[in-house]
Amino acid sequence: MLDFNDYSAVGPREDEDGRGIMNNMAKRFAKQYPAVEGEAHDPLLCGIGRLIVAWGMLEVQLEQKIGQLRRAAGEVRSATSRTKPTMAKMLSELRAIVSMRCRRDNVQLVEIAEVERTIQQIDKFRTLVVQGFQGPADNGHLEDHPFLCRDAKNNVISISLDELIGEVSRLDACRERLLAL
Repeated sequence: MLDFNDYSAVGPREDEDGRGIMNNMAKRFAKQYPAVEGEAHDPLLCGIGRLIVAWGMLEVQLEQKIGQLRRAAGEVRSATSRTKPTMAKMLSELRAIVSMRCRRDNVQLVEIAEVERTIQQIDKFRTLVVQGFQGPADNGHLEDHPFLCRDAKNNVISISLDELIGEVSRLDACRERLLAL
């Protein structure tokens, strides 16, 4: 029998924070798909994971930065809302806060605009990788293009591991630039 606790279902042997559910899912997944030592696609999986984690870190830290700037400006409303804000909304809010803080100095606004363009390019790449992932390429092309994706027009696109790592490093650089404002 499930008990309801703040919009979430919690079983009798599970913690309220859901650890029991996640541990059970992880154990079940590990049984179904055991890890193979030295699997050929480990760098690919690590690269895709790094891209997803770097994007999540950017979202979280940008939201924290906006909250910090709001508190410094004397705003008391919460930085969070019922729905998760998109990256475009967070960047426009950051631009608005920075423009109110220093109206005569446009250097920071130019910096935000440059970072925003870069983030839009990285977001297109991230969407291609996450939503269009098809799988690793043939063994003949493994060195050059380790995985294949399909774009919105259903075209097959080969992406190298170097491209993936380059986008992750660009994303980390954007995050550092935004947090330095």
